[in-house]
Amino acid sequence: MTDCRTTANGSMRHLAVVAVLEPGSRHIRALEMPHPHGHASGTGRSYAALDSGGAAMTDLALTRKFVEVTHRLSEPGDLTTRLNDAVALAADAVPGCDYAGVTVIRRGRELRTPAYSDASTLLADGAQYELDEGPCVDTARSHSPWLQIDDIGRDGRWPSFAEKAEALGVRSVLSCQLSSPRGTLGALNLYSESPGAFGPYEREVALLFTAQAGMLLAAGRMEESLRAAIDAREHIGIAMGILMERHKVSATQAFEMLSKVSQDTNTKVRDLASHVIETGEEPAER
Repeated sequence: MTDCRTTANGSMRHLAVVAVLEPGSRHIRALEMPHPHGHASGTGRSYAALDSGGAAMTDLALTRKFVEVTHRLSEPGDLTTRLNDAVALAADAVPGCDYAGVTVIRRGRELRTPAYSDASTLLADGAQYELDEGPCVDTARSHSPWLQIDDIGRDGRWPSFAEKAEALGVRSVLSCQLSSPRGTLGALNLYSESPGAFGPYEREVALLFTAQAGMLLAAGRMEESLRAAIDAREHIGIAMGILMERHKVSATQAFEMLSKVSQDTNTKVRDLASHVIETGEEPAER
């Protein structure tokens, strides 16, 4: 293409601008070449990637992956199945990733892996849980949005995990925190059998998938809590009805009967209600 410049003396200067894609980069180098009827120039400028082949196609493929994961996560099904879909897509979409998994924090700060793309993930995650050290453990239990190991053989932060990871063939690790407005939920863990597998671009892609998985996990847990609350309420209501009919008492009195036994025996009202429904026995007879 041709570029026209005004020189210091006011004359027009014509330049032929040649766009050259820099090797190993997503930037284009604009080289200003002398126009046949102009003057020479040895300067150059860098532009954002405009190559319609490589970067544009990569971005298009990535966009399609995010559309796919959004559809998968919105489909009906249990939480573990949808998390497995999200993890499989993340492992496929993040360049350099060989396998991936999700670490979740359970009650008592226990860590476990409910979703994974390969059995190797369970071994790598399990080693960190057993040793209580590693990027996924620290990411899940800290405020760090991500932690990374570029070369397991040269990173000295988690020596015990590094020894086990090398035996498993792991060379690079990227753990991204799964969070929600209510707090940290766990981590998305990406593993590679090559050193230096995760650069800034790969990390940004992983963080986007982490945001998706975090929203899914938070929504799933809320759904589970609501279902549990509804089920408990229904069970308590049925048990109260049985006690009201049997003892000719009011709803308030029936609930007080359940509450008193709950306090005396240190048993949840929901469990007492289920016992009354299933056996027909008085709650005090348990």
